[in-house]
Amino acid sequence: MPKHIVLFTPENVRIEYELAGIASRCGAAVLDLLIQAGAIALTVGLFVALQGVLHFSVLGWPTSVLIVIGFLLFWGYYVCFETIWAGQTPGKRALGLRVIALNGSPIDLPNAAIRGLIRAIDINVIGIISILVTSKSQRLGDLAAGTIVIKQRSEWHGDLAESRYDAQDKPSPAGTIGNIELVTPQQFEAAKRFVTRAAELDPEIREQIAAKIAKPLMQRTGIEDNNEIGYADFLRMIYDRCVQDRGMR
Repeated sequence: MPKHIVLFTPENVRIEYELAGIASRCGAAVLDLLIQAGAIALTVGLFVALQGVLHFSVLGWPTSVLIVIGFLLFWGYYVCFETIWAGQTPGKRALGLRVIALNGSPIDLPNAAIRGLIRAIDINVIGIISILVTSKSQRLGDLAAGTIVIKQRSEWHGDLAESRYDAQDKPSPAGTIGNIELVTPQQFEAAKRFVTRAAELDPEIREQIAAKIAKPLMQRTGIEDNNEIGYADFLRMIYDRCVQDRGMR
């Protein structure tokens, strides 16, 4: 039976999430470990090839460098991806999972760093036991960082294959956006500025500007950019949802 949790965002919006189960979390971890193993194997292969060409001693600083690179690939992999991709790694993204803070907001670098550091402790059976016995399905890293892992909310529903943003007509709300709570205040302000000025812009310039603002937002909210979505309409939808659902102004 899936576990659910109700959180309140910093804007006091009530949102219900489905917590990620042990199977999906383990699946994501396996995918990430395979990617890491491939990167480490490639690094070692390059190290061996260089040693064969340059004939340097494997003892001393070359080995130290290799160990540091291996540590960064293990620890930095999660910290980097979870910070840049708003709580997702390639494995989590493939299985539709995301890490968020307990207040429903996106995680930041300190959250990701704490989770990454403690991963060395609970990457094995300890982490599995912790997920099974805690009420919010948290491993030790989640408990320390104040995070949970959820199933990705629905993405974009509706057809915005062609932009309908017109100076005289408001775009019709042809769809809904999941994960609207992941939009940062800075991104909302950028969308707001665009929506305010959009009608004054030449259509071609308007879509170019909209694309620059919309693409990072699409990545953050988990929406696949298939180059068919009307970016101007997308920003208008983001703006409307933030105002209506989060009370942002």
